[in-house]
Amino acid sequence: MPASSNIYEKIVVDSLDRNKTDLNDISQQIWKKPEEKFAEKFAHGLLTDFLEKRGFAVTRAYKEVETAFRAEFQSANYKQGEDPTIAVLCEYDALPEIGHACGHNLIAEAGVATGLAVQDVLRNLTTQDEQPKVEGKIVVLGTPAEEGGGGKVILVREGAFEDIDFAMMVHPAYHNDLEPVILGVDMCEVEFQGKAAHAACGPWEGLNALDAAVAVYQNIALYRQQMKPDWRVHGVILNGGAKPNIIPDCTVSSYFIRARTISDLAVLKANILEIFHSAAEATGCTVKVTWEENPYTGMMHSSAMACLYKTFSAGEGVIFPDFTVSVSGSTDMGNVSLEVPSIHPKFFAGQPLMIHSRDFQRLAGSPEAQRYTLIAAKAMALTCVELFTNRQIRDQVLHEFTLRKATFTG
Repeated sequence: MPASSNIYEKIVVDSLDRNKTDLNDISQQIWKKPEEKFAEKFAHGLLTDFLEKRGFAVTRAYKEVETAFRAEFQSANYKQGEDPTIAVLCEYDALPEIGHACGHNLIAEAGVATGLAVQDVLRNLTTQDEQPKVEGKIVVLGTPAEEGGGGKVILVREGAFEDIDFAMMVHPAYHNDLEPVILGVDMCEVEFQGKAAHAACGPWEGLNALDAAVAVYQNIALYRQQMKPDWRVHGVILNGGAKPNIIPDCTVSSYFIRARTISDLAVLKANILEIFHSAAEATGCTVKVTWEENPYTGMMHSSAMACLYKTFSAGEGVIFPDFTVSVSGSTDMGNVSLEVPSIHPKFFAGQPLMIHSRDFQRLAGSPEAQRYTLIAAKAMALTCVELFTNRQIRDQVLHEFTLRKATFTG
């Protein structure tokens, strides 16, 4: 374990132990009152009130996003631009119908727990004369609408990370994964306009918009043979027509296009657009493609930061597999990772259950998940301390970030 963080491990452990009841209460309250994207008013109020009472300077409705917040605490001698500023991100939005089946209540708990533990370190109350004081600022950043709304994308666009040096969060899962493969995603709605006609009496008078939609679906299926292993395209036909005896004059489909890097996503997106337009040409229809406003990029992990997190997790017996083949979908934390060095490890939440299921929803609200959530918070807190106290590691992280970004964005 890096020496500088080892000095402060007891402070972190004591903080987590002292606050574990309050932290569990926060998690339980959010879990029992699930709120969907941009409607997380209860969670926003709960988290901001708690952090304000604990001595954080809180900005509600941060960057004019109603359910976003920023809560910060800095050491007594913190110097802007000289000492590091680290953001720990909270999520707290739920899924439709199945509530916190992605465990965002645990993500919020881990973020707050990390903030409290680092706050205790930054107070420098137990620092001995021979020990260096820890100077820096910890920011607990509340980021709404990860489940489809792109809250972090908006916050990035509004400059929320301009004064942040490093960022991190964790996500509960069915296994531990230090640098999960997180794909970027661009989502679109595809509308074909044709011409209606009687399907028996005069089909030759029509232009079949359903044929165009089906052609897209089939051609994407054929194209998958040539896709890279970490490319994904999936879609559904939302509106395929009114009745079988009417040639459909309008269809609407929805597609998600995913790839790991920005450069790969651009290539895949261009190829899928060709499929859309060729289907229109083949059927004589017109096509309109409407893209979502806040696309997610892939996650560019900081391996140097992840190595710290792994080291501190190992002290609690956490084992990360050397190689995982799973793809972890998409998250707007990817957009943050292109602004500042970031990590997004997955932590085993107590049972090997897949997220976005009713079983995982129950696990996220169970006592079983608490131990693992606080282990993840401890690893994040000690990673923060190491970044605050070790300039050499900070330089290594920033150098790695610069090199990787050039390749990642193409």
